[in-house]
Amino acid sequence: MSYPPSFTELALKAKHALIIGVGGGGDVIQSIPVGNYLKLLGVEKITVGGVGSSWWMPEGDPISADPTAMTYGPVVYDVGALKPSREWVPGIVGVGIETTYGQSCKPAEAVLADLLPGEPFVAGLTKGATGLRDALAALIEKEGIDLIVGVDIGSDSFHDGKEVVPAQTSLIDFIVLAALTQLEIPVVYGLAGYGSDGEMRLEELDERVSRVMAAGGYLGAIGLSHRDVAEMLSACELYPDPIEHYAALAARGEFGYRRVQTHTPWGSAVKITPLAATILFFDPKVMVEVACHGVKALADTTSLDEAEEIFAASGEIPETRLEPVIRFMRPQN
Repeated sequence: MSYPPSFTELALKAKHALIIGVGGGGDVIQSIPVGNYLKLLGVEKITVGGVGSSWWMPEGDPISADPTAMTYGPVVYDVGALKPSREWVPGIVGVGIETTYGQSCKPAEAVLADLLPGEPFVAGLTKGATGLRDALAALIEKEGIDLIVGVDIGSDSFHDGKEVVPAQTSLIDFIVLAALTQLEIPVVYGLAGYGSDGEMRLEELDERVSRVMAAGGYLGAIGLSHRDVAEMLSACELYPDPIEHYAALAARGEFGYRRVQTHTPWGSAVKITPLAATILFFDPKVMVEVACHGVKALADTTSLDEAEEIFAASGEIPETRLEPVIRFMRPQN
């Protein structure tokens, strides 16, 4: 009887692995334990990065400095505007510690360039799922990449539209999943910090994950090591994020309810469990078939605008069209 290969079995056959943060921003921090594990298995080269989407306050906007203001929507940017950077292939640029967007905005991949377990890059989203797919395919051919691992924290990639409270940041994840599932080499999705983004109830996430497991899409798991935790927390100090540190804290035994400062000025309540200290690996094609409804509709998109229109037509709210900054109180005199 034949079985789908596990993540570990795929990794043992790989020579050059690419790890990509599925949601942009701080998701690249979750590449640290995956990269460390791949190195232990003997993978010769690792490339690490994310996509051009970050939750930045607008530069030069006086409201950005107001303590009563918070950003509600991500900035999806042209990766060609990152300076200094080096184009690897059209749509993907290599970045370093000095790389910025504009005068002061720095992507996580640049801030953490010296801490990540591989050469850092940022891939563009402005040409939709097909643009990202083609850029990754070109890089695969150029660099001989034979394994891709998408990493994401929380729950929003498993959004299916039937949650009590809709997931708030699924569009970017879905565009990336749409691109990854069209590639010709092995692709694995890694779910880190189980449920710690507060974007769906734990019982809802359990049900979505159970669908994928029942359909044969579960490919194994790893637990965070002491080294992983130390390196992840160091990364979180350099690139503060309201969610990314919860995976590492769970591995230190810090469980229970926490307030995640996202979506509202009061934050969202999330329950951190021991499962948040592991990374669960899945076949993204199975995820798209049985759980992540809406990804397929984005597969042929050629621009962010087109992806937003399709997502909105399905009854969802694209996070990229939210007001970038909301002031929740009157300005102080």
